[in-house]
Amino acid sequence: MNKVLAVVAGLGLAVSLQAGSVKCDFPVIKCEPIYKTVIKKIPHKECWEEQQKSKVDYKQSGVDACTTGGIVVSKRCFVTKCKTVYQSIEEQVLVGYKNYAKCGCNTFAKISNCKLKFITATINY
Repeated sequence: MNKVLAVVAGLGLAVSLQAGSVKCDFPVIKCEPIYKTVIKKIPHKECWEEQQKSKVDYKQSGVDACTTGGIVVSKRCFVTKCKTVYQSIEEQVLVGYKNYAKCGCNTFAKISNCKLKFITATINY
């Protein structure tokens, strides 16, 4: 019985040695940049001058309206008004790289933040 268990355990060990995986480093053969389109809104100030009329009533200014004939005088003032205006600019921003490597007849890719020299891949057999 012990011999049978030893043979079964030995077969299990042999099978586990044959099924497994290996990590390999494959050289990168091609590297393509990946861009994303973003829209930037750049603020700037737009200003202009407006003419405003300010009414001055003599009655309110301490002069009797009856003696002046109730004259309402308007005074001209210039006021500068401003508003923020946004200019949209479309821009291409680099977000990463698509790195290609080859294993036999198969080409595979890995996306990364920088250019890679090698891609580590696990091969199961």
